[in-house]
Amino acid sequence: TTSRASVIAVSNYNDDNLLTFPATATGDIAPSTNISGSNTTLDDQYGIAEDSHGNIWVANCGGESVLEFSAGATGNVAPSVTISGSNTTLDCPLGVYVTSSGAIYIANYDAHSVLVFSAGSSGNVAPAQEIVGASTDLDYPADVTVTSSGAIWELDYGNDSLNEFSSSATGNVAPSVTIKGSTTTLVDPIGLALDTHGNLWVANYLGADILEFASSATGDVAPIDTISGSNTNVADPTGIAVDGKGYIYESDESKYAVNVFAPGASGNATPVQTIEGATSEVSETWGLAIH
Repeated sequence: TTSRASVIAVSNYNDDNLLTFPATATGDIAPSTNISGSNTTLDDQYGIAEDSHGNIWVANCGGESVLEFSAGATGNVAPSVTISGSNTTLDCPLGVYVTSSGAIYIANYDAHSVLVFSAGSSGNVAPAQEIVGASTDLDYPADVTVTSSGAIWELDYGNDSLNEFSSSATGNVAPSVTIKGSTTTLVDPIGLALDTHGNLWVANYLGADILEFASSATGDVAPIDTISGSNTNVADPTGIAVDGKGYIYESDESKYAVNVFAPGASGNATPVQTIEGATSEVSETWGLAIH
């Protein structure tokens, strides 16, 4: 799609809640919805995703589970889907991505693996694919996304790298592409997104910046764009998303903020929108997703 997103969803891991805002929101604005409370089972939840129906999917690290909340859900509501149990091999899931067909991809942080669950999965189910083992170069996977052709990209917090695997990859397989090395400037990266051109966008946590890599990037390559500097309001970026119009959305842990940059933003750019303040309830954010 080449349209602007309509909804921003944000995960506050310290408050165990999920907030949504209109995608054009700015300033100290109240969230449209706030999912929080004991029924939610949210527990140190980190990465989130919105599927094609606007449902919010959650990598619920503390709960060793993956949760789905229905579009528009708010308050102290139970998830509509919970994937958890010993068969799942979930061990602090940190990142989640859901394809248009409903397949669920997980960056499984403490198990050093990437999991794929079939569409419709629920309960104590085994993954359909599990990428794990010494050859994978997976250390501490932080996030995952999938290209239009089905290739799997993994962002690795531990190895400061991006790894691509084939759509059918499972077991102890080597990545087909690795972006890694000092030229990349990757330092403890946390959030990953693809734009409509297939370029990779990274919330580069300890680099205090946003990086863009070309879709054809491989090896020790420099990003084609970096957003950083005092004007950006970017300090500890955790979540990243790019919509069909090219707007860039970033959640910032230490700034208690969501920053939105205009298409083509580069360097020390000023956000065109910033959601922050007490009324917004944005605090120590981690995951960010758009729909």
